[in-house]
Amino acid sequence: MTRTTFASVSDALAELAVIISRTQATDPLAPVTILVPSHASGRDVTHFLGRTLNAGAGSAGIKALTLKDLANELIADDPAVTGRRPLLPVLRLGAVSKVLMDEPGLFKDVAGQPATSRAIAKTAELLDAVPNAAGPALPGLMNEVLRIHGAAKQSLGPQWYTDHEAYALAGRKLGTSTVMRRLGTVIGFMLGTEHRSSEAAFRGRLEETGMQHVTASGSAEDGTNLMTASDADDEVRAVVRLVVEKLAGGTPGHRIGIFHSASQPYAALLTQRLDQAGVTFVGPAAHRLTDSPLARALLQLLKLDPQLPDIRAILNIHAEGTFVWQKQKLPSSAVCERLYADPPTEEDAAGQDSAKRAFHLEHFGILRSFVEALALRIGRIHMAATWSEVSGELVLLLDGFMGPRTATERPEKTAAREALTVAASELRHLDLVGPAPRPSLIQSAMEDAITSKGGWTGKSGTGVVIGSYADAVARDLDVLFLLGAAEGLAPARIRENPLLPDSVRAMMGGGLPSVEQRAEASKEQFFAALAAGSERTITYPRGDLRGSGSYQISRWITARPRPEDELQSFAHGIENSAPTVAALPPTAQEWRLRCILTAEERTAALPEDDALQRALAATRDRRDGIFSRFNGNLGAHAGAIVDPEKALSPTRLEDWVTSPFSYFLKHVLKVNILEDAALEVQISPQERGTLVHQILEDYVRSITKDGLPPSADRLRELADAAFAEFANPAWLSHVWERNQAMIRQDLARVLEDDNERFADGWSYLAEEASFGPEDTDSYPPVELALEDGTVVRFRGKVDRIDRHDDGRVRVIDYKTGRISDKYKALRQHPTADGTRYQLPVYGLFAQTLQTSASPVEAEYWFISKAGNFEKIGYTVTDEVMEQLRADAGLIFSALRNGIFPPRPESDRYVNFTTMMGAPELGQQWLKLQNAPELQPYAQLLKAEK
Repeated sequence: MTRTTFASVSDALAELAVIISRTQATDPLAPVTILVPSHASGRDVTHFLGRTLNAGAGSAGIKALTLKDLANELIADDPAVTGRRPLLPVLRLGAVSKVLMDEPGLFKDVAGQPATSRAIAKTAELLDAVPNAAGPALPGLMNEVLRIHGAAKQSLGPQWYTDHEAYALAGRKLGTSTVMRRLGTVIGFMLGTEHRSSEAAFRGRLEETGMQHVTASGSAEDGTNLMTASDADDEVRAVVRLVVEKLAGGTPGHRIGIFHSASQPYAALLTQRLDQAGVTFVGPAAHRLTDSPLARALLQLLKLDPQLPDIRAILNIHAEGTFVWQKQKLPSSAVCERLYADPPTEEDAAGQDSAKRAFHLEHFGILRSFVEALALRIGRIHMAATWSEVSGELVLLLDGFMGPRTATERPEKTAAREALTVAASELRHLDLVGPAPRPSLIQSAMEDAITSKGGWTGKSGTGVVIGSYADAVARDLDVLFLLGAAEGLAPARIRENPLLPDSVRAMMGGGLPSVEQRAEASKEQFFAALAAGSERTITYPRGDLRGSGSYQISRWITARPRPEDELQSFAHGIENSAPTVAALPPTAQEWRLRCILTAEERTAALPEDDALQRALAATRDRRDGIFSRFNGNLGAHAGAIVDPEKALSPTRLEDWVTSPFSYFLKHVLKVNILEDAALEVQISPQERGTLVHQILEDYVRSITKDGLPPSADRLRELADAAFAEFANPAWLSHVWERNQAMIRQDLARVLEDDNERFADGWSYLAEEASFGPEDTDSYPPVELALEDGTVVRFRGKVDRIDRHDDGRVRVIDYKTGRISDKYKALRQHPTADGTRYQLPVYGLFAQTLQTSASPVEAEYWFISKAGNFEKIGYTVTDEVMEQLRADAGLIFSALRNGIFPPRPESDRYVNFTTMMGAPELGQQWLKLQNAPELQPYAQLLKAEK
């Protein structure tokens, strides 16, 4: 074997052309076989030879193949593989799993874990090339792995063949006159060190037959640009700017290559930034099948318990737009989440208009039917007796619940579904060798099948070439970028296989490479990649995107970057554009950021770019405290936000005072914060209030409607029934028992106080009295004429109404929490300085129930020990109504005028303020609260929250 090494791929290609010209000098059709490290490099080689040989007239008799392609070609017509198929990875995994199930040996404690089968199956691929060397000299664990490997291999039967068998069979054919005449001159072009001993042995046989070898190894010192960036993202952004500069300078895209040391984070960053810059690229897909929403959804569904499916997991999948139910159209993700968080009932829906009631009940029924049908399908997969049944049920799951939404869906989604269908179909082969299916094995097998599927982006020759360092080897390029040349990335840390450590590899023989040999091969690969371009740039990050650590330049590079070669930060790159010359930013996003960061360009930059101009206006208004549409000024839509014919609850007015912007989100845009009660370990304050209200409602109804006498025993019975109904299995039992005891004590005190009221002449008149809801049997809405003549209609639900023997009426609103200053203020002001409206509005309603001229009273009753059972209220006089008219009128004018400034809510509980960032929103409000447009409402908005 002869070996010739050059400093660049272009020089190596020129030598390759010389060798072939010499070989075909007397016979232009003399066969030549060139062995290349990848299919992409093979295309580059053939294209180069086509342009170069015979004065550019093309070449003939030349084939460029990888070692595996050559092996498959040599054995294609061999009787030894007739009727046999290459071994599928899922079959090896299944065979190993069955051996572990039947005879686990040393692995008995972990035999049922999918990770055990996966680790042994991965090791078994290496053991194919090793003679059966089991014996007392080897550690017991290694003998066990060899035993399982041998048993699994035997169970696979003769209908499959491994890569090792293919290489061994092809190697035996080498040297025969027939094969050598067909191959002709064999040249290895930049073949690296093979990690698999089977492939290395096959290459050794080729070298014994006289294979020539042409290779190239670059240098980081001679004419190579060395650059560093703050982190991987800055690094990629800077390289993309350099690529755009090269493209603008006339370099064809297919002559530029960008290669990285690690898929994480470079693969996704690179494809994202190139796509944003509008640069066409070709290479391995950054997102494999396992990254697709369809694949994630399928694997998550297989983990569900069909008897008790986790609705949250189903909603998460639905939020990604994955579900398409063939039986019926599924409600949107947002609707399903609201229905899950607050499921409607016939009783709850009674207070809604007919259209809304029908909408909620219909869609809730669809959601329940969907979950039931989905759980049934998953159950059939789990209960399947054979892998063929599993395969068929998986395909039905894909077709019935994750099929195409339209005939024109995105190609990548169609491709993902087709790949998943193929992966599911392949599971049927496990009936031949695998154990009986069970849920954990089904999940593991499908996950492995999905993980093994790769992908490709673009068409060769149509764009910038991207990939890993391995993909750069033997590529014919003009401009080369090698990213991520930092310690920990290049070289990456190579770990020993715990089932096949280096010490055991040396004892077994078989040519299994050690950690040190694999590390040396990685180094050779890096320098081979470095030889790919005539203009070379190496970059590395100084910081880690995912941690607080820092990176040092790779030990493979001895030259240090000069200060002028340091890539500046992303912000610097945006302001000054490309790292080498003053070019333009490559993406629309960077254009806009540059305009925002560069003060002198702000006013006149890109006047036709609406998105940029809106961003500049929003930044300016929020910075300078200008009350505009970006800060809640919807005056342009005045009168269109509030429907004067629709009744409003008094708490709506309180919501506006608390935070007008949150009011806009919640009541105008209908945005809800969904809290998952299933995640709580004890009853929440809101649920506690609902529970106590229900108990007291049922108790009062038993007296007012059923005519039963007051009874402490009945109150306890109703409480016990409500406890059983409300109980959540997720709550801590001892905490729930304590909560029940506290609620019983509170109820007993409420009944004691009620008995004192009865003795004073009071009696129950009604419980949960509703007024204002449309299309119900409730009381009609109450009306209030404002000072400007506008009539406002109110709706609400009063917890309880009592009547005195003398004709007085009292409306009571229960509160189960602590008494706070915002309620104490009602003792001095009927609306607590414009912040509380329930009592006066409920009093307005109670006036419609009067049968005499007796006064109406309204009160909050804090029915808990925490609230000290205090009562806060007053008599609803004409003065109270006048104050309600003035304060409510001010809020209604704000609603009509579109006034929704971002006044922060409390940051002590989850709300829109905490979700948006309380400190930032607080700073915004400080700048905005003195805006002239807000002065009429200043007293309300500056009140205590």
